Amino acid sequence: MRIDAYIDNPVISNQQEYYELLELLEEIDPKCNSVELRQEVVIIENIARRTFKYPRNPTIQWVAGRLRYMVENGL
Repeated sequence: MRIDAYIDNPVISNQQEYYELLELLEEIDPKCNSVELRQEVVIIENIARRTFKYPRNPTIQWVAGRLRYMVENGL
């Protein structure tokens, strides 16, 4: 899995948060291709590619929830 964290993304701000997110996402789906944390959206590429707009205060758990949603719906 690859996580691309763009500058000024609202989810992770340091290396520890990066590894926490990586670990959480790998627990949900170790076969996930990539996650891009951009300034306004997160893009998750699993079987399909989906873009989600951030809520007001996105968290690592929110990003994990989007991947969980994709896995549960076969995306």
